[in-house]
Amino acid sequence: MRIDYSACFVTSSGGLRARIESAKESYNPLCEGYFSEILSRRKEAFCESACGFLLLDGLLVKNKINRAELVIAHDEKNRPLVIDDGIDFSVSHSERCAFCVLAVAENDEKAAVGCDVQYARGYSDEKMSELARAFMNEKELSEYENSEDKSAAFFGSWTRREAYIKRAGLDIFGSFKDADLSDGDFIGGVIRASGRNYYYNISVPTGSIENESEKISV
Repeated sequence: MRIDYSACFVTSSGGLRARIESAKESYNPLCEGYFSEILSRRKEAFCESACGFLLLDGLLVKNKINRAELVIAHDEKNRPLVIDDGIDFSVSHSERCAFCVLAVAENDEKAAVGCDVQYARGYSDEKMSELARAFMNEKELSEYENSEDKSAAFFGSWTRREAYIKRAGLDIFGSFKDADLSDGDFIGGVIRASGRNYYYNISVPTGSIENESEKISV
């Protein structure tokens, strides 16, 4: 499975609506519901969703995916998805940062991917430890408590869980603490911009990552 991803920062809504309307012309008419949902949003929610789509659009073009044959719809939880087992994507937003990952299957495999990005909020040590104990498993908590960079350990663990839940199609409220993070591999990192850190993780099925140096063990 081939993975490609991109990120951007939402600065204003100027021109976003026109760019979406223009890009929409290259897509299958069956994507109308997907575009209507984005265009119906207001203010910051619209900006984030618009930027997420434009990132996806750029990745599709870069990877030579025929957008006219692509059908994007919504599942029962209103999450956007491609009606094609060979292509999957995931979008995440946090504090005006948009992140998108595209997965393209090779051979007869099924594409599956989830991602999450989180701004490293300035939690106090006490608050961060309280939150860590609320969602981390025993192994994660031990690594967090012994880490020299607790912020990296905390947000790395948080984003891994959200990315996995998105890939697995689970309910975030019911599955956050109990997610089986051993069921898959992860690619993670940090985006540094304007004095801020944004941690991200990408969840893929076990064995999907060709470059072993990118894989994160959990």
